[in-house]
Amino acid sequence: MAPKEIEEMLLREGSKVSPDKYDETTESVDARQRRTELLIPLLAACREVWTSHGQEDLELMAEKLGDGSRDVAWRGPFGDSGILEFFLRVLAGGNLEQGLKIHILRLVGNSCADTDENRARVIQGNHLATVINHLQDESLIPFTIPVLFNILVDYEPAQLAASQANLNQRLIDLLSSPTLANFIVFVPYFCKILALLVSQEGEAARASPRTVEILLTLATSLPSRDDIDDFISLVSVAGAYLADDKFQADLIQGPLMQLFLSTFYHAHTHFNVLEIDDADTEASLKKLYSSLLVSLADITGNDLFASCYPLQSPVAQNFLAWLQSSNVQLQTAACLALGNLSRSDEATTSLVQVYFAHAPLIRLLSNQDITDAQLLHSALSFLKNLAIPLQNKPLLGDLLDVTCVPRLYSLDTSPQVQFAAVSLTRLLLINCPANVARICAPLSADPASPARERSSVSGIIALYERSDAEPTRLEAARAVAATCRMLHSGPVVPLLPDWERPVGKDGTASSELEENQRREYFYSKHDVARVLSFLITQQKWPSLRSEAWFVFALMCRSKEGGRVIVELLSVHGTMTELIKAITGRETPFSEVGGSDQIEETPYALAAPDGQITSMAEGLGLEPQQADPKQRESMIRVDRENALVMCTELLRTWGDQLPGLRLSILQDLVKEGTEIVAAHKAMAS
Repeated sequence: MAPKEIEEMLLREGSKVSPDKYDETTESVDARQRRTELLIPLLAACREVWTSHGQEDLELMAEKLGDGSRDVAWRGPFGDSGILEFFLRVLAGGNLEQGLKIHILRLVGNSCADTDENRARVIQGNHLATVINHLQDESLIPFTIPVLFNILVDYEPAQLAASQANLNQRLIDLLSSPTLANFIVFVPYFCKILALLVSQEGEAARASPRTVEILLTLATSLPSRDDIDDFISLVSVAGAYLADDKFQADLIQGPLMQLFLSTFYHAHTHFNVLEIDDADTEASLKKLYSSLLVSLADITGNDLFASCYPLQSPVAQNFLAWLQSSNVQLQTAACLALGNLSRSDEATTSLVQVYFAHAPLIRLLSNQDITDAQLLHSALSFLKNLAIPLQNKPLLGDLLDVTCVPRLYSLDTSPQVQFAAVSLTRLLLINCPANVARICAPLSADPASPARERSSVSGIIALYERSDAEPTRLEAARAVAATCRMLHSGPVVPLLPDWERPVGKDGTASSELEENQRREYFYSKHDVARVLSFLITQQKWPSLRSEAWFVFALMCRSKEGGRVIVELLSVHGTMTELIKAITGRETPFSEVGGSDQIEETPYALAAPDGQITSMAEGLGLEPQQADPKQRESMIRVDRENALVMCTELLRTWGDQLPGLRLSILQDLVKEGTEIVAAHKAMAS
């Protein structure tokens, strides 16, 4: 059969439509079988030509078949008839003319496009290695690479087989070839194939150790560094390989870390999403930014990283420089990386006291024009690490300026930012009187301003009331509890210097009276009871409930603190939790004759039973913190703290409590005293 006859037959019997318009369902049921039968004599003719050593004639026949294989209708029949298998076997032989190789590769590539059954024939016949071996001939790369892509794309068995055949190493060798310029236009295809390989099990172990180095070097070199599509392709694949621990370790321990950072920097400074017109390219660049950040997080979070790159290293200094940048993505990356580096007190204290890493972050968080949620969250998360060491807390106090972190409490459009902001606030308040003074400071110095009677604590309370997110509500409650704990653990005047200075009849006030009156006035303007109640009514974190009983016991040692707890015990569910803490019984308050609503019953006419409080006081109990790691110990300490709380309430507020509530508290103190005394007797 002459080449011209082959061409005419393929055109005449083909679908006569472009590949994107072909629909097999519109053809007759026997169309495929009929085409396959037409190819049988053609296959015989090809064999005859080949056995007679007619390479030139076979090349002409292969050319026509390669042209015909562009018609989707012929792809299945090429496989069914044996045409595909025959030419794959010819390709595996040696001493073929270049033209014949090219047309066979065209035939194979077109036959496998979107045709899994032909891809399966290639894999099952062990022909993939044949195609891969032709990568040795760089002049064939314009054909071999697209053929490999057509075989692999959307076909998992071929991808695994290619990975197992070490295709990665062949491709990386080519990408590092000094003659790359001859086929550089095919780099995107290289990247597409590598992207298919990297998802295969065991690929990281089989891949060339130079994979990431070669890809990033190409990406940051001309012409790819200026070609956004090539740059995205190369860096995306490098990032995919960097997801593997082996490549991460090699990057960290080798000389390539600076190359990765240079790539990261180039991606975020050389290309601008806002200047890209093509929607697909814009989406690809955004995806690249996301994957680069994930890679950076994985790398800097690797245990090897901190030991290889201490804070004084050029790499760490690079991140500190990025903090000062005006580029949002670089600032975000710096916060993430330095956050991963700040895992020890030594590192966090150095970052604050030596490198002043917090200074640009204070400026950032105080800038109302910065609304990027990812940047704000990253900055807050980094600062949370810096806020853990006690010696850092006062140095970070400017974060609690009303224009800085507290302004973020009202950012309802970014719940994650709100959570991070109030969580950072809590950490800054723990055991730091100076920061408690800042958070409690009036929002205005003007006595006539309504803001004079509000503070940033008001913002935390408002956030608690607005938020539906339990973690945010919990952090808000813990922040308020940390504030209250400090207000009842030492001198009050330094903490509340601007809250009403009442004077006695002689124009002065005793120190104790002044402190009590300042606390009382502060609490009168800040409804903390409902917020604090959440710590004991929530059921997920017993350790936080324990923390609350300790703070409540501290608060009840003063009359104004006791008033807050009296209000707290009127909140739904709190009395039930108090009964459980002291007696261990799961008894709803309603079952002991109570109501979780504020009671309207008359106050008790008689003073509470002094003997009951004396019994409890005789145990010598003091507020104490529980160890959340020891459950039995925590239950005991919770009971004792709750007992101290109730005893103090009876002593200072017993004559003003509603009768039923007074009776219940008395019963709880009596029963709790007996339980504690019995436990102490057993322990001795």
